[in-house]
Amino acid sequence: MKSMPLLLAALILLAPAFAQDRTYAIEELRDEDSKEPSPFSITRVVALTSGLRLFFSTSNIEQVRNLLDSGSLEAQLSDNEAGIATSPSISLGKAVWCNQVNEPVYLAYSDPLPACAGRPPVCIEYYFEVPASLGPGRDLAIGQDPDYLWLVEESGSS
Repeated sequence: MKSMPLLLAALILLAPAFAQDRTYAIEELRDEDSKEPSPFSITRVVALTSGLRLFFSTSNIEQVRNLLDSGSLEAQLSDNEAGIATSPSISLGKAVWCNQVNEPVYLAYSDPLPACAGRPPVCIEYYFEVPASLGPGRDLAIGQDPDYLWLVEESGSS
């Protein structure tokens, strides 16, 4: 029984490493009649113990924020084996690198930028955070259906 806390601590430390070994397939679906460009494009997905971070590129972060704030941007988690779908929340965040050597600082979109020793950040990358996990028969759709939608599925281990 004495070794249980040590084992639990080891599992907690290893959980993010296991989560990062997952790879994801990202498919963009668009209304073929839509003439408007998508406001963002999902570039990669990172698994967390609390859900997923979907990093994206955009030429207008305020447009993305406005879509999210207005409720126009939605997420749907589908469990195809159980035949159920839920609508998890979406939060907007930013990863900020003060230099090219360190790991980024992960912040909510509205949080102020870190001081970065009085210099501007080297890089800022935006992401959605969704409290959802994927696996066999589970996928996540995020977008403004039917105009644009990204479907994210786990594609295996790397």
